Amino acid sequence: MTSSEPVEDHARRGARRAGASRIVGIDYARFLALAGMMATHLWTWQADGGTPALSAALQGKAAALFAVLAGVGIALSTRRPIAEGRVASARWAVFGRGLALLVLGLTLGLFPGSILVILAYYALTFWAMIPFLRVPSRVLLPIAAGWALVWPPLLQLWRAELVVPYEVGSASWLDLEDPLRLVRSLLVTGVYPVGTWLVYTMVGLVVGRAVLAVVAEPARLRVLGIRLAAIGAGIAAVAVSLSWVLAVPLGGLDRLAEDRADLGRPGVAELFLAEQFGGPPAGSPWWLASPAPHTGTTFDLAITCGTSLLALGLCLAIGASLGPRARLALAPLGAAGGAPLTVYTAHVLAAGLVDALASLEPWDDGIPWQVSSLQLWLLHVAGALLIGLVLALLSRRGPLEAVVAWVARRFARLGRRTADAADASSSPPGDVQPGPRRLDG
Repeated sequence: MTSSEPVEDHARRGARRAGASRIVGIDYARFLALAGMMATHLWTWQADGGTPALSAALQGKAAALFAVLAGVGIALSTRRPIAEGRVASARWAVFGRGLALLVLGLTLGLFPGSILVILAYYALTFWAMIPFLRVPSRVLLPIAAGWALVWPPLLQLWRAELVVPYEVGSASWLDLEDPLRLVRSLLVTGVYPVGTWLVYTMVGLVVGRAVLAVVAEPARLRVLGIRLAAIGAGIAAVAVSLSWVLAVPLGGLDRLAEDRADLGRPGVAELFLAEQFGGPPAGSPWWLASPAPHTGTTFDLAITCGTSLLALGLCLAIGASLGPRARLALAPLGAAGGAPLTVYTAHVLAAGLVDALASLEPWDDGIPWQVSSLQLWLLHVAGALLIGLVLALLSRRGPLEAVVAWVARRFARLGRRTADAADASSSPPGDVQPGPRRLDG
């Protein structure tokens, strides 16, 4: 026996345990989202002041994939209680997950750094999804599409009075000094407004249900993944094309140039395609034709929903096609994707610490590699894989994921007790309740 065999055996046992209860394609997609977000955080500037092509291509798309996966996660985590009729438990569990995310997000927001932490916004998105847990997919998809059409003009209107791009970036406990401003920012005027992210989580909830319907049959799961990828690519391509038609052949950019003479047409075209901070530029409704990331326009939502479905579909198809040895080889990647909250938190803290240290020295020779560079991004990706390797070898879930799951279980029990009390109060006096109450499995 070689010295490496015990480690390999342990990794195989961990991979088998994880594979028995997890859909590896979803974990692969989560890792892609993590790696994409790291690129947009850590490799943002080049020596000439421009944005690297990879980071520019991923702007807005990695975060959108995370939001879609949040909806998928809601579907997976509530499938059993909803199927068993314990709807109150499912709703309270989702509330508990959101509460845990809110506490962590407000805490991370206290740390210095240039990364805009998204967790507090995600927390309220979880809460906003509670009324939709039992809405059928055939109804939920039209609701998501309709909201993607109605929300962007409302968003532009409500943010029109802002004198800055956004009110709150990384929400923190300090923002509780003005609770109304904090809530307004999380819902509308912040960098990741809940009204925008609702579209992604609704789509994710529908996708999660579709995955659950075929998860026991790898061949059908593979076909579903291919279909999702094709649908996503088609949606993104149509959205890009329609945005271009409105901007160029139909004269949208010309009208914006007339409205913003201070920028001129080149400046307007640049702003039309530039990443924003949660909403479209104020003013002309022609800005709503922009396809740019983080604008929250219908076209931005369609493009990023499409790319999210493309990435998730490919990961599902690949995951359903892999054999045991390939899954074992990818165990660190899958385990890292299965612990996105832990990896994301480590990434934010590490980047914030490096930012703080780099700010102590003058940047006479340009931007330090510790602030923005390809090697910095690769270092964080390697750190994520290292976390995944440790978790795979230990057959453990991420520590923060364990905490969130614990909070969700506590709230699920609260929901069950609330439902039991409601049942008891609605029973006629003197009735005997037959049998013991069902417990969670």
